[in-house]
Amino acid sequence: MPAKKLPDTDEGRIKALEIILEREEKAEEGKTVLSLKEIYNLKSSLSAYKRSQANVQQALNSEADAKKNYIPLFQNTQLYISHFIQVLYLTVIRNEIKAENLSYYGLKYSDNFTVPNLLTEEAVIEWGERLINGETTRISHGGAAIYNPTITKVKVHYDLFKEIAHSLKIYRQNIHRLQEGMTDLQDKADNLIWTAWTKVEFTYGALPSEKRDQKYNDYGIQFYHQTGKQLDVFD
Repeated sequence: MPAKKLPDTDEGRIKALEIILEREEKAEEGKTVLSLKEIYNLKSSLSAYKRSQANVQQALNSEADAKKNYIPLFQNTQLYISHFIQVLYLTVIRNEIKAENLSYYGLKYSDNFTVPNLLTEEAVIEWGERLINGETTRISHGGAAIYNPTITKVKVHYDLFKEIAHSLKIYRQNIHRLQEGMTDLQDKADNLIWTAWTKVEFTYGALPSEKRDQKYNDYGIQFYHQTGKQLDVFD
């Protein structure tokens, strides 16, 4: 005996709700399967579902657009920070800047002058901030500014990257929040669809098989064999 199969995607649920609503709105007066209250609830739920789905999609699109800019901005900022540190080390080697002034930048004097690991977003943001604050502090104490690159140039790339990184975090938070809200709407849609389909079966189940199956088809009811194989009985 075939059993009803609820849609398992947002698009499928929305389509099922639309088909039910369309059939009920076309029904002659007094011949609807659902009550006026049930039709109203279905219509309002459908509207909320479509609106929320659109919001999720918009958030996903915004995140995708931000991701396109993220990698080149990350690489540029990483490059400028690394270059600035190397130039800073060279000025120390040439005795243009005292070695102890490296502490302004959170750096320590050593023979190998190793550039810090800049492979992560967190590291790039941390060292960008250290360099900007360190250069500002050193200059305020009478030091000469480093050129090629200047800290202003580093800051331009750093600010752009920090902004896109922050935006991505906000987009991810919004997507998570919106998707959590979708769970309630999905459950409500499943209940509405199941209730409507059950009422259709109850209303038209006693008709001759051909007319009964046509009614089921009109309301978009889907069936599957109990073994799990999909059964399309309305082609």
